[in-house]
Amino acid sequence: MRAAVLGQPISHSKSPVLHRAAYALLGADIAYEAIELAPSEAAEFAQQLRVNQWAGCSVTMPLKDVFVPLMDEVSDRVARLGALNTIVVRGDGSLFGENTDVAGIVLALSDAGVRHSSQATILGAGNTALAAIEAAGELGTTELKLVVRDTARASRARSLAQELGMRVELRAVAELNEHGITADPLVISTLPPRAADSWVQPLGAGQGVLLDVAYDPWPSELAQNWAGTVISGLHMLVHQAVEQARYFSALPFDEQTRENVTNAMYHALGLHRRG
Repeated sequence: MRAAVLGQPISHSKSPVLHRAAYALLGADIAYEAIELAPSEAAEFAQQLRVNQWAGCSVTMPLKDVFVPLMDEVSDRVARLGALNTIVVRGDGSLFGENTDVAGIVLALSDAGVRHSSQATILGAGNTALAAIEAAGELGTTELKLVVRDTARASRARSLAQELGMRVELRAVAELNEHGITADPLVISTLPPRAADSWVQPLGAGQGVLLDVAYDPWPSELAQNWAGTVISGLHMLVHQAVEQARYFSALPFDEQTRENVTNAMYHALGLHRRG
């Protein structure tokens, strides 16, 4: 069986390292690769998934919303977010879309001791921000601050947060004062690699917990400037990949199996697991 991570660019992806470690541990005969794919190629690729020996695909930028209408079925979460990061190819060739980014964020924060936060701040308003908003909802967030480059392009993110019962403060990064978000207890940056570099000065040196989903290069300028606890996006990447491995391998995952796969992925990265 085949599996792959799809995106553009994709050469930086650590997903092949993670998934190969998982399938070696599980004894699953799945070859996993990285494939650079433009949005214009998504429809044709989806058709290939139906007829070839595919277990599934991990999906990253800029394809997370592009593949949604190409699925035969999506989870309730994907329907709500309008974005997926996982394509599961079922035995009959049908395609199922899921989003494991939410679990990745929640579990990465849990490992760092963050299991509840009534207040949260999210940087960005793209597809990963939508998963972060959903994750914040699972953490019990009722007060959400969205910091974006252009407030006019954040309506989807604001609407999702309001749908989840959050009170939303929308701020343009250029309008932040010198204290930025330094007092905010939980900050999740969903910006692509290097995109937050120009945000460092207006954001300030935060005292709370920062989860920066970007991990290449690491540490990011945002992470280097942060005064509080910093969590690399690699922790999120591991946890979302564990759930993908469960789907792609179609093997039963009890608690011990999940722990073993998680630890194998951390070991493959040479990364210390928090918690």
